[in-house]
Amino acid sequence: MKSLERYTGLVGLVLMAAFLIPYIWKLPQLDITLILMAGLGLAVFDYFSSGESDGSE
Repeated sequence: MKSLERYTGLVGLVLMAAFLIPYIWKLPQLDITLILMAGLGLAVFDYFSSGESDGSE
């Protein structure tokens, strides 16, 4: 991945985390908290796995 794409992906990931972390922190329901954490975890996984080259380029 190019450096600009990597930078914009990181900015998006940080903004998503900044939006979701207050909800994760304050919600008393465990099920919704786990769903939000799983969504954030998938975004983090996608960010780090998208940088790997699969040889298709």
